[in-house]
Amino acid sequence: MIIPVLEQLNTRDEWMAFCRREAPYCFISSPECLLDFQSTFLKITLLPQNTLVQDAIKYSLGSRTSMEPVWRLIKGCNWNLHTIIDGLEKMEFGSNVRDNSLLKTHTDLSVRKYFSRERCLVAPTNIGILQPLAALPDIWDAVSINRMISHQQFSSLKNEQRLLPSEQQRTNNLEPPSLQEISLILLDPVEQCIGQMHGGRLHIFRGKQPFISLKPVLAWPKPRLKKSTAK
Repeated sequence: MIIPVLEQLNTRDEWMAFCRREAPYCFISSPECLLDFQSTFLKITLLPQNTLVQDAIKYSLGSRTSMEPVWRLIKGCNWNLHTIIDGLEKMEFGSNVRDNSLLKTHTDLSVRKYFSRERCLVAPTNIGILQPLAALPDIWDAVSINRMISHQQFSSLKNEQRLLPSEQQRTNNLEPPSLQEISLILLDPVEQCIGQMHGGRLHIFRGKQPFISLKPVLAWPKPRLKKSTAK
């Protein structure tokens, strides 16, 4: 599953276009979050700046019977996702959240705040600034793999996906996916990607299924040459 990325959700038209998607489940660039609105609940996962030490905070707001309370809240916040998140972050969840000014008269709207169980959530805008690996990690999680992939600290990339018997008769090898496709798959928490070293190769799995394998090469990336200016 490849998660689409939207720049923002700050107008009525943008919200309508988002909800008309086959699966209204997207990364939002500003503010950086993951949005899921596939039922009567709107789930907002704030993406941490440092995924190695922080858990993602998730808000779930809605009603068990109707989408109407969430739509009233969105409209009441002038269709601005920034306003919604700012209000949620100011709420006192140790007390009765229904008394909070953000909810106003939406008495049938429930709100929960909790830490997401989805590990290794990485904001798309952070992929390009991930630091290269300086040493082989003890645990090859999606973040470590993405750091290596984004700086091309590897060689001998192979596709390890298993073919059906009928497909094996037509071809023996599959072309490996592009680096962009690999990064997008690693970004998706649903994929639950992990890596395991075996015989000098790093084997990467999507869940329990083999995906790709490669050989880590941890040479530090060479700096880009600056153009000299004539005097």
